[in-house]
Amino acid sequence: MNPEWPLILFTFFLCVSGGVLGVQGLLCVLGKGKKMQLPSLVVSLAALAVGGIAVFMHLQHWERIFNGFGHLSSGITQEFIVIVVFAVVAVAYFVFLRRSGDGTVPRWMGWLAVAISTVLVVVCAHSYVMAARPAWNS
Repeated sequence: MNPEWPLILFTFFLCVSGGVLGVQGLLCVLGKGKKMQLPSLVVSLAALAVGGIAVFMHLQHWERIFNGFGHLSSGITQEFIVIVVFAVVAVAYFVFLRRSGDGTVPRWMGWLAVAISTVLVVVCAHSYVMAARPAWNS
């Protein structure tokens, strides 16, 4: 079986994005890392964008991606939902960061960043442990 490099890059950059925002949220909760919040947020969103571009390279007919979103049990649907929620939380994190004069974000926003980052990585990993068809096994 040949490795699907676009899918590998999608997974890698998605997990980088979640990891960076999650660690930054944890530092926010601990009251540390004030100077690195904006650079970390930029890295997280850039990694999310690169991962999003890579997933389209994996699909031969990317316009058919919307056909799979009708099933909530589908791994691609679950990933898409969590990615959208993750992006909303990252944008909200940015808004709170820009509104504060001293570069701090509320602690609850830090906890929210940690939670959505964890969910993002778990849902992404869950897509790779789904049951396969018995015939693919032989």
